[in-house]
Amino acid sequence: MFIPVLVYLWLWAAFCISVKLWTYYYSDNSWQQEYQLVAIEACPTDYEYSCAKLVVLDLNTYRKRSFRWYLDKSKLQRLQNENINIVGVKSPLGSVVHQIQW
Repeated sequence: MFIPVLVYLWLWAAFCISVKLWTYYYSDNSWQQEYQLVAIEACPTDYEYSCAKLVVLDLNTYRKRSFRWYLDKSKLQRLQNENINIVGVKSPLGSVVHQIQW
């Protein structure tokens, strides 16, 4: 009975330590870039009332990108077709936006 508990604890510790090391290793990849806010659309799901799908234009490559944002929806609607600065963190799973500056 004691061996399965040890195996479970060993697997749990190995998983938790690997996740903590992984996040520590990738936590310093911050980035910021200026985009033009092209459109603000509603999110495709019904249960996210405060969600806004932001469509931005990359000023360097002229490619459109989109992401979900949950704060300052009313303020962002007034900034359509204006330049905004997006601050985030790059990770192996994609980019996470932390802040929008206008």
